[in-house]
Amino acid sequence: MALELVPIDRISKQDKALFQQNYFKKHQPAIIRDFCHDWPAYTNWSFEKLKERAGHLTVDLYNNKPADPDKSTMFVDERMNFGDYLDKISSNQPVELRIFLFNIFKHIPSLKKDVLKPDLVDGFAMSLPFMFYGGAGSVVHMHYDIDLSHVFLTQFVGRKRVVLFAPEYTPLLYRLPFSVISYMNVNKPDYQKYPGLQHVKGYECTLDYGETLYIPAGYWHYIEYIDGGYALSLRVLNESWLKRIQGAWNLFGQMRIDNFMKKYFTQSWFQYKNRKAFENANEAMKDLPRLENAEA
Repeated sequence: MALELVPIDRISKQDKALFQQNYFKKHQPAIIRDFCHDWPAYTNWSFEKLKERAGHLTVDLYNNKPADPDKSTMFVDERMNFGDYLDKISSNQPVELRIFLFNIFKHIPSLKKDVLKPDLVDGFAMSLPFMFYGGAGSVVHMHYDIDLSHVFLTQFVGRKRVVLFAPEYTPLLYRLPFSVISYMNVNKPDYQKYPGLQHVKGYECTLDYGETLYIPAGYWHYIEYIDGGYALSLRVLNESWLKRIQGAWNLFGQMRIDNFMKKYFTQSWFQYKNRKAFENANEAMKDLPRLENAEA
């Protein structure tokens, strides 16, 4: 039995008031069809032009495997010349290697002028643009963004499938404590091992060239690259100061503790986190009848 997933609404950036009222304020995902259509990047950022301007760089690559219990989630699997990597993923042959959180503007400042500051909402952090590249068949496993910012993910080349779950389902997704990841399989959910998955409802879309997906703060996301391609994410800080503080703790406290424990107490730490993930899911399932009665 597949997970219960519904389509994501598509709107125009001209519907600014609609987006702010029905999606941003309510933390509901949406696809903005024309978010980037007035950016020079929309027409200029082809494989060939990026290779011409940045092909000399050396980049860190990450494979399709879920994060190992004994390694940081930022563990680099391979390094490659950026131009060679673009050649690989543009062939549209299966390439299970990705680049993520790549601030290309840091290396090629002239590219900054190709991205215009959006006015859909206030607070875009233009100093923190990140690019994500992947070959056909590359996978980004289930996680949520550690800083709890809102993310606007704009697709420039290729298509990707995205699955989202709201943060209230976190315990039922078997989140590992002191991390932002889950080992559940989106495409083949094991309901015997993870019975909590029977109670989650999510969203699904195919993000195409020129479209932008609004991922509300704290939303879990899983991504498959249908084609080789790349996207740019822009962030908007969480409007809640409490969530901003929590995001800072995740980055500078929680992650350091997790990496320390992974290094020195690998197996016992993983066993503890795994046990707590199941305990938290079981507690959440006990609350389900009460919550359902309250909604009735």
